Amino acid sequence: MLDDNVPQPWRARTTLVLSLTLVAVGLGNLQRLPYLIGEFGGGAFFLAYAASVLLLSVPILIAEVSLGSLGRGSPGLAMHWAASAANVDSRWRYLALLQGLLGLIMAAMATLMAVWCFRWAALIFGGDLAAASAIDVSEVYVDYLEDGPHQFLAALALVGFTGLLSALGIRLGMGFLAWAVLPVVAITLLGVLDFIFLYTDLRAVSEFLFARDLSAWRLDALWVALSSAGLTLGAGLGLGMALGAQAPPGLPWARSILAVAVLDAAFMVTTAIIVCAALFEVNVAPAEGLATVFIGLAYAFANLPLGETYGALFYFSMGCVAASATVVLIEPLVLMIGREWGAGRLGGAILAHTLIVLIVSICLFFDATLLTSLATVTVDWLIPTSLLATSLFVGWLMPRPVLRGELYREPLWLFWLWWRVLRWLVPPVCVAWLMRGFL
Repeated sequence: MLDDNVPQPWRARTTLVLSLTLVAVGLGNLQRLPYLIGEFGGGAFFLAYAASVLLLSVPILIAEVSLGSLGRGSPGLAMHWAASAANVDSRWRYLALLQGLLGLIMAAMATLMAVWCFRWAALIFGGDLAAASAIDVSEVYVDYLEDGPHQFLAALALVGFTGLLSALGIRLGMGFLAWAVLPVVAITLLGVLDFIFLYTDLRAVSEFLFARDLSAWRLDALWVALSSAGLTLGAGLGLGMALGAQAPPGLPWARSILAVAVLDAAFMVTTAIIVCAALFEVNVAPAEGLATVFIGLAYAFANLPLGETYGALFYFSMGCVAASATVVLIEPLVLMIGREWGAGRLGGAILAHTLIVLIVSICLFFDATLLTSLATVTVDWLIPTSLLATSLFVGWLMPRPVLRGELYREPLWLFWLWWRVLRWLVPPVCVAWLMRGFL
């Protein structure tokens, strides 16, 4: 029986799927994947990435959603309840705190990404980069990075808006993002893709992204695919527990998460085509990092016919996705502060978003390398640690009948496949990921 104090605002799984898709697209490696796909053999790398998503991120996210559905509370309370059901030490609940802090770090990164995307949308649409050279665009980029006050004010305004949506809760806040923002972004990206088809030569894109060049495949590609897949769906960040606790019981959790993976792949391919086609059209090679997104791509749109309009639409849509992802990423921490610390929904949203502002202000005014250092530690150590701990707890400590009770809507064969992958495959992969960080 459900706790009457826990709101149950969702009537179907669509809101869950769309909310998690916002995170997947927001963390969808816009800075990396277009370059990595081509660098490591095109189709071969994409298949490795898709396999990594299915065998690493998807099982963990299903486990998190199952824990949230079982516990029906904040991630910390859900872990405490699950530990009681498994008759193990209740200190496992601190895993939820780690995941909430990871979500906070990723939310701060997403906030800055959104600020930069909105700024570039305004610059391109306003004609400030019209016919600009790559050097001119890079100067604008460097000048803006050094303009801490303007970035901070923009981030403060954005955090105020996302904090309001977070305070409104799942039905009004996140529901608006899932049902309004994501469809608009999808339609916008399809419009930009149509523009790309009309005004660029896609032959080079086809050879770069969809080639079957096995000679470019290296062992490093496997680790790159794993780390990219480990980030993209937001697994290990407590999102599944936070959303699963507030979703109706008895949803087909596994198939819902698989739907998120499919939508993420569709968005990823669409943005990769747009980015690579625009860059190739102005003879710029795709590369990894923010410079490609905010210098190379901006230069490309500024020098394409109608590029100001469609470039602004592209950056605006990416900014909307990044801002929306912030609301979902911070949800586990909002729930923990609100329910475990007694601050309520509004207090949890205010405190959590204040922490985002604190991290952003430190990065902008005191230590510009902090965000890079946090990203490195997060990707190399904290996320694989979180994935490993989750897989061990659910795969080895949780009673199988309890898990089956949460996943009773799934076919028995799918449940057994998920449980065995979580138990036998995910832990050694995470250990190898951590060992690679040591080396």
